[in-house]
Amino acid sequence: MMTMPSRQRGLSLISWMVILIVVVILGTAAFRMVPAYMEYNTVATTIRTTLQDSRAAMMSPGEVREGIRKRFMLNQVKVITSDDVEIYKEGALLKAEIDYEVREPMFYNVSIVMTFKKEFSKDVRQ
Repeated sequence: MMTMPSRQRGLSLISWMVILIVVVILGTAAFRMVPAYMEYNTVATTIRTTLQDSRAAMMSPGEVREGIRKRFMLNQVKVITSDDVEIYKEGALLKAEIDYEVREPMFYNVSIVMTFKKEFSKDVRQ
């Protein structure tokens, strides 16, 4: 009488170790990236609210920059300064641009690089 070989079920120990290593690496990357994206959201919201101010249409780019500087200080934004924000008028539009990158170390010589670039505008005729 011939017996049928039993079927293997589940993952081997090596497979579990590989899965665990991948999960740890992805979890570490996410853990490092979340604060940078939260700070980017704060930067974008600060610039957006500064431009939406009813007085922004009558302000010079220097005055808008000073308003952004005060709001960055209030919100404890450390990744960029108000001098890093490009502010200019283009016709009837008041525009502000940000372009910066954040490097977060993961382990040894491996880092995560996140690039943030956005343009904000407000029609000053409104």
